[in-house]
This record gives sequence, C-alpha cells and structure tokens, in this order.
Amino acid sequence: MTEQADWTAEDTEDVVCCLCRVPGTLVHDVAPFGVVRCPQCELVFISPRLRPEALQRLYDDPRYFEGGVYGSAVSSAGGVHGSGVSSDESAPPAEGRLSPAMLLQRTWTAGRLRLIDRERGGPPVGGRLLEVGAGYGLFLAAARNAGWTTSGVELSRTGAEHAQDTLGLDVFCGQLEEAPLDPGFDAVCAWDTVEHVPDPLSFWRTVRSLVADDGVVLFSTPYISSLPARLLGTRWWTLKPTEHIWHFSPRTHALLLARAGLALTRVVRSPLASANAGRLDSLVCVARPIPGT
Repeated sequence: MTEQADWTAEDTEDVVCCLCRVPGTLVHDVAPFGVVRCPQCELVFISPRLRPEALQRLYDDPRYFEGGVYGSAVSSAGGVHGSGVSSDESAPPAEGRLSPAMLLQRTWTAGRLRLIDRERGGPPVGGRLLEVGAGYGLFLAAARNAGWTTSGVELSRTGAEHAQDTLGLDVFCGQLEEAPLDPGFDAVCAWDTVEHVPDPLSFWRTVRSLVADDGVVLFSTPYISSLPARLLGTRWWTLKPTEHIWHFSPRTHALLLARAGLALTRVVRSPLASANAGRLDSLVCVARPIPGT
C-alpha cells in the first residue's frame, strides 16, 4: 500500500452511519481522520474520511498494491488488490519459487473456492460468479479455471486494466452500482472489499439485486471486535483509516445484510481454516438471499 502522509482536512468529509443516518461518537482521533461508533447500532466507521476524489487517487497509484501481507507477489504475479485477497494458479513468481505471501494467497483462493462449492452443493456446472473488488483478477482467473463463467468489478484502473488486458477477464472499472451486469449470479464474492465502499447498505442492496434467489454471497473483512483490534487500538495494523472506512463485527454484518435482504448464515473466524488461513483479525462470511426480498 502506498503511504500518504500529506492528507489534510481539505481532503476529508464528514459522514453518518449508513444504517441509522446519525453521526458517530469518537473512539480514536487519528487526525485528519476520526474513528467513530454509531450510538444506535454500534457500527464503527471513519468520519471525517477521505473524499471520493482523494480515494480514487489512492487506488489508482500503482504503489497501492506494493508491500504488506502480499510481499513480492505484487511484482511476481502481476499485482494483488489491497481490497481483495486473491491468487492466480497460472502466475507463479518470476524468480521461479513461491513466496510465503503467494502461498497464503493460493491457500485462501483454494479454500474459498471449496467453500463456494460446499455452500452450493457441488462444482460450478454452468454457474455464473461475480467478484466485486476483483483487483488484478487473480481470484477471478482461478474461478474461471475451476469452471465458473466469471465477471468482475474493480475501482482501481491499474488493477482493472491488468485483469482485462493481461488475464483476458471481463472486469468493469468503477463502482458496483455503475456496472452493466445481468442479474442471476449463482455466486457473488467480495474479498476484503465492503470495508472500502462508500455505503455498505447500498452496496449489499445492489448485490441482492444481482444474486439469484437460490444463489450465495461470500465475503471477507477485517473485524473490529477481533482480539488484535481490541488490544492494539490505533496500533491495529488493519485500522488503515485512509481506505478501511467501515469496521464491522459479526453483529453489524448481520444487521446490514438483513436490511439489504440477505441473511448471514456462516461466519469463519479461525485462522486455521484454509479460506482464512493465518488471519487473526479477519472474517470469512456466507450470506443467502431472504425469500421475498
């Protein structure tokens, strides 16, 4: 991730809780940003936060994909999205060996594809899969190799161009609400994405309109009620107020999803599960459409 040490108050805006439409109460002052908690539903979010045009500059900077948990996988495998953890079996590191970061990504990808199959009761025979926050297209390419008919949405122009031009994937560059997508997806995935979106409630309502009534939604996020988050406070490595503008718990995930017509049906917390391997502060979640919504 690129470091931005020069953000000022002019780059920020105040926002309210996407569920309750009220301002939050300050939890941490990380000027020019604030970590706040909704006094009604307890959803944690960033306010003030970066304005949309400042966020776009952040995501368009190629350095955004460098470093962190992804290590050398950025340069060796064509890049990794900061808001989507993914892997491409056809893109080994250029130096001819696997980095620990790439091994983790492949573990996550394989575990998540198996989780989708378990939730759907079998392999993707003719199934359609949408990934929101597709990054450089690495998870989407693996899903395509597994037999899915794939589509993607990615805000970063750098990531979307790589997915389109290098991997030949169908990826729209922009917000989900703007994407020209046909409804009826059998699976919709959003790996480490919803914490970045401007309005999670609007995001999930759009996902509900796109997923088939018998489809499945899978996603991952950091969570504010994790042990590292509670112990470390402002030193929590996943706080990242420039880009992680919403911070969830299983409870607030369930509240948001229900308001959008989706039911949270499974939460994977264990860092021993392959879909969440090595992650002490991350959730992998499954949701299903609520009938009649």
